Amino acid sequence: MGRKAFTLIETLVIISILTLLTSFLILYSRGGERQIILLREKAKIISMVLRAKSLSLNTLIEDEPGCGYGVGFEGTNYFIYKDSASDCLNSDRLYSGPTSGERLENEVFNLDPALQFLQRDISDVLFVPPDPQVFLDGGQSILEAVITLATLDESSQTSIIINNAGQISSQ
Repeated sequence: MGRKAFTLIETLVIISILTLLTSFLILYSRGGERQIILLREKAKIISMVLRAKSLSLNTLIEDEPGCGYGVGFEGTNYFIYKDSASDCLNSDRLYSGPTSGERLENEVFNLDPALQFLQRDISDVLFVPPDPQVFLDGGQSILEAVITLATLDESSQTSIIINNAGQISSQ
């Protein structure tokens, strides 16, 4: 009588197929995780710019109004700051340290370690009330600026576009 069982070769084939499928699943989930981190960071940056714009609109009702609010980028940090120049008309409209503006507490963020700024056309976006007027890197001559975030291996990337009217779009 013959016994019914799997041979050694059949068992090895099944194990190798399962190993291959498992490796594809692990790679796919890591790629999805990187994409989620990328989109979450993009949303945080857009939210920061919109918050600075909103704060500049509310500047007129503050007890100690500043010249405006902006978002600054330094290395892998980005933050909201208040332009606190003594003469708003002659301000350079840039964040150049504690003498020109003050970073808002709890509004300083580090870029996720899995990401990098691939392209960053500007280091400052400032909104000056009451309209608000938009200053990209201290001037109004730049029509639009692109901030591109990417994974460290540059396999995934996304862009944020800010124009000199304060409109924000993303790709």
